[in-house]
Amino acid sequence: MENYNLIIAGVIGSTITLFLTAIIDFIKEKYRTKIEMQKLVFHRKTDTVERAISWYQEAIDCYRMMQTACDALEKEYNPTTHNRLEASFAQAGRLYANTSKVLNPIYLYYNFSDIETKYDIQHSWEYINYAVIELGRIDQIILELYNQGLTDENDQIKTLRTKAMDILKKFARAIDVQITIITEIMSKLREEYQKI
Repeated sequence: MENYNLIIAGVIGSTITLFLTAIIDFIKEKYRTKIEMQKLVFHRKTDTVERAISWYQEAIDCYRMMQTACDALEKEYNPTTHNRLEASFAQAGRLYANTSKVLNPIYLYYNFSDIETKYDIQHSWEYINYAVIELGRIDQIILELYNQGLTDENDQIKTLRTKAMDILKKFARAIDVQITIITEIMSKLREEYQKI
């Protein structure tokens, strides 16, 4: 009977040991999976932030090029400065063609609505879009007037240039708002990474 009790105690002890080992292994695996998931998210988040910061910096550079051209055009209209503004529009078009691929993932991890609301991002975007379209329209009208033989001394061309200059002044302010928003977003992203 004593042997029987020893055998039962041994089986129960082994069963308990196996059960505890299985529980410990399960907890370890769950912890390991959690760590691997956090590691994966960290790497993806880092990659996303790096691409977004790069895009944001390119956007700031593009906006600054636009501002420089706007400032020069406000002082004096000349074809070289006008071409520089058009080149910055083309660069912005290429840059914004990649926006959804580069920036949409950042919104999975971060929320910038407080910054966007603070500076009324929608209003400045709408004005920038309006200004680009309107400046293109004015430029086209002036080109047609040149093709009709009119010169810069013509009152109609002068009026159109004055209207373009007014648009450019407000356009430069809208660009400032966009630069401020992007700068704050970049600061927020950097602050988050300094915490890690």
